[in-house]
Amino acid sequence: MVTALNGVQAPVTTGRRVAVTSARGGAGKTAVSALVGSVFAARRADPVVAVDAAPETGSLAWRLGTQPRGTLAELAQGLMAASSRNLADVARLLPRTPSGLWVVPGGSAGQRTIARDVTRALSRLFAVAVLDCGTGMQLPETTEVLADAHAVLVVTPATPDGVSSTVSALSGVQPGALQRVVIALNATDPHGHATLKSGPAREAFQRMGVPVVELPYDRHVAAGAVIDPGKIAETTFVAAANLAAWALHRAPQL
Repeated sequence: MVTALNGVQAPVTTGRRVAVTSARGGAGKTAVSALVGSVFAARRADPVVAVDAAPETGSLAWRLGTQPRGTLAELAQGLMAASSRNLADVARLLPRTPSGLWVVPGGSAGQRTIARDVTRALSRLFAVAVLDCGTGMQLPETTEVLADAHAVLVVTPATPDGVSSTVSALSGVQPGALQRVVIALNATDPHGHATLKSGPAREAFQRMGVPVVELPYDRHVAAGAVIDPGKIAETTFVAAANLAAWALHRAPQL
């Protein structure tokens, strides 16, 4: 049985990389990345980093209320060098949120492996890295991140077509890779769950051996502005903590 508090705080011997992806746009992937990263940062004593792994500059830094000090491509060399030293050197390059989450900006300038390589290097200093991938699971940059991740959170809109598209995307994945996957069934609008029978949706994923965590609709998170922890519903925090706990539970040593 995975419990939120114990799962989020589970000790790790080496840095764990948790990739957040989706089969389609509009799933709420970046919001989920921000929530899960913030939960890890708030509940763990060791350092946690969130990485915008989208090929173009994404909105992760914006959603977390931080000001980037350059693009990923511009900061990569410095981050790779700093990762072999200490957090003080990283602090000169990266901002942190009030909850202590370090934030790596996006902007890979067409460099296919840069997000993967930088995050792998930072894993020497950070217990958990949460990577917000680009839209779709087949982008070259995303496939590099997914192959290197210890766990993969697949954000799925809580709608019939959202579930269908995700089931289709996962149907060709090897069973061994599915052992690292967790489904975040995300209510992106107040009426989405009304058209979805969550029982059959869960069963569709469970037949693949994939656990499902339901994220309720949250008006503040869905607004698309900077996420203020003080305005997030308690039920959203609990669901995000459950999702973070499952991620570590599904993240064995590679």
